[in-house]
Amino acid sequence: MAWLSRNKRPSSGDPQSGASVPGDALGAGDPIEDGDRTEAGALPEMGRFGPKVVITGLDAPPPELEWQLPLNGELYKLLPGPDRPDYSVMVLERPLLFYPAESFDLGRLEDDQRTEDRRGRPMVRVHALLLCARFVGQQLHPGMTDLAVNLAYVIDNSLARDEVVDFVKIEYAAVGSISEGHRAAEPTVDDAADGSEPPVIGAESEAGFEPGPPDEDGHSFSDIENEGIEAGELAEDGPPPEIVMSQVTQEAARTLRDGISEQRGAHVENITATLSLDQQHRVTGLSGNADGQPPVPTPETFERLNAVLAGLNDLPANHAVKALTLRVEGNALNSDVEYRN
Repeated sequence: MAWLSRNKRPSSGDPQSGASVPGDALGAGDPIEDGDRTEAGALPEMGRFGPKVVITGLDAPPPELEWQLPLNGELYKLLPGPDRPDYSVMVLERPLLFYPAESFDLGRLEDDQRTEDRRGRPMVRVHALLLCARFVGQQLHPGMTDLAVNLAYVIDNSLARDEVVDFVKIEYAAVGSISEGHRAAEPTVDDAADGSEPPVIGAESEAGFEPGPPDEDGHSFSDIENEGIEAGELAEDGPPPEIVMSQVTQEAARTLRDGISEQRGAHVENITATLSLDQQHRVTGLSGNADGQPPVPTPETFERLNAVLAGLNDLPANHAVKALTLRVEGNALNSDVEYRN
């Protein structure tokens, strides 16, 4: 599929960087001036795209979105829209899954954006969000804490190369709160060290959907209500296995690569590794290769892996994992799962 590319952050003179906005707005590609420092005098925490940010709270969200908090990411670029000049594309540290509304046309998605929960209900996988400040007179800025924002899923990754927001390429998600920096996940899944590279928008995509442009009353995407599956249908189930597996495999791959790189004293780019697990989802064996050599991490890495893999204990009994194969190629991650009988 089309991946988000973090190979190059746009410079302030790059035409892909979008429309100009007031100087105190926080966005990738803008030079950091003294006025962009936080109140404490520190520069914003930067990633490969731009400033690191995190969504930590949501207002009446669909349950599957709340299950995946916190949403760590980086601000990739600023884009003008039909109604305002300061939309921001946020590249997610790990893919996000959501239940589409019944009216959502799944035929507009690329194949591997589609998945299902254990009941066979369709889910959609996305790698970026479009966001803007919720209230008039506010905007993203260095040092922000719990700033209210409107959030939409980016369905068509070609939005990253557009010069104006096209509402056909997004789907309303929720109202949330955003802060500068990154946050760790729940204690059952350790937050891995920085340095991994999440997937980002790249090749041309034909995917899309139709929340539509501002309606006849002048409303924009931020006014559209989510028509997804009702919370009551999901609350008793807990997170679908697809969400649990997505979170755990991303963290496990990053933890393993960091551990191997630390052991070698050099960055590791490509890994194919199979983790054998006991019934408590603890590592009992590791085989494969990492850049053509055995995937040997530091001894401490196994403790960190066990903490990450403990998240698999949230899976239903018929989804107990016997072995997990991780294939990391640069920024891309694929995985295979062998379940216990």
